Amino acid sequence: MSITCRVVRFHETGELDVLALENITVEDPVDDEVLFKVDAFALNRADVLHYQGFHTTLPDFPSRLGSEATGEVIKIGANVTDFKVGDRVTSIPFNTAKYGVQGEYALVPQDYLTKAPENLTIEEACSIWMQYSTAYFALFHVGNVKEGDFVFVPAISSSAGYGCFELAKDAGAMVIGSTRTSAKKDDLKKLGIDHLIISSEESVEKRLMQLTKGEGVSFVYDPIAGNFCNEYLDALSMGAVVIIYGLLDPNPTPYPLVPLIRKKAVMDAYSQFNHVEDIDKLNECKAYVLERIKKGILKPKVSKVFDFEDYKKAYEYMLSNQQVGKIVVSITHKQ
Repeated sequence: MSITCRVVRFHETGELDVLALENITVEDPVDDEVLFKVDAFALNRADVLHYQGFHTTLPDFPSRLGSEATGEVIKIGANVTDFKVGDRVTSIPFNTAKYGVQGEYALVPQDYLTKAPENLTIEEACSIWMQYSTAYFALFHVGNVKEGDFVFVPAISSSAGYGCFELAKDAGAMVIGSTRTSAKKDDLKKLGIDHLIISSEESVEKRLMQLTKGEGVSFVYDPIAGNFCNEYLDALSMGAVVIIYGLLDPNPTPYPLVPLIRKKAVMDAYSQFNHVEDIDKLNECKAYVLERIKKGILKPKVSKVFDFEDYKKAYEYMLSNQQVGKIVVSITHKQ
């Protein structure tokens, strides 16, 4: 039996006004699919790139949106073995245009779901996987970050930046964050970020070299790219790895051949979508993150919660760059 529900959808790429709440029919799950009633979903910069047409995943019109949601399982496909009706689940981002979770109901393959951790709120539970899986594969599969390494995290007030901070610090690295202005400085200090650079007020390169006592940083987790790369390239240590995972600077990102050669460094065009397709690696990530959430080592930071009807205000808030942590939209289901 199919279900009619409201979802966030778009029929062409463009700015925020291409998004609309529309009624659609959600079919029953087949094979390994799980259908769940969404209680809350989280916003990500990847969602903005998706509706603008700049994401690596191209939309299949009319396209649903979103990859992180939490809710209750109501139906399962014939091949589903990991979940049952009534389970509370949370979804993991993956690279497909077929699925989207921003709406009253969502359909997701079982590999890209986990049980929602019992020690998290609904809003926190839908805020886990984009930030932690993106950072996990970057830190440990690409960057090989280990205890004692110096890690630089620009835009550390974002959920992705904060997730990297938590994972790297747990691994024993010294984490240095940056933020553009001092507006979020106090909030970031309260979150335990001791080493913070205000990039509009001081030299990023000089502060990185001071904080690392001249050694330089061995890993950079950069969502800005563009011209910002030039602010830290001369503060890399030998053999450093630079992860470019975002496009906050709209300017083209030049390939800095000479600075990279000087430091025997690597600049990686990175997406977690290229890693979660490997189910063995994905399961490794799930176990690692969930164990640390259970122990209280990791805890998603929720910046602000919006009502479903105000989802565009949620996106406007994201685009304003005021948030420290994740932006979540809560859904109240009418009986």
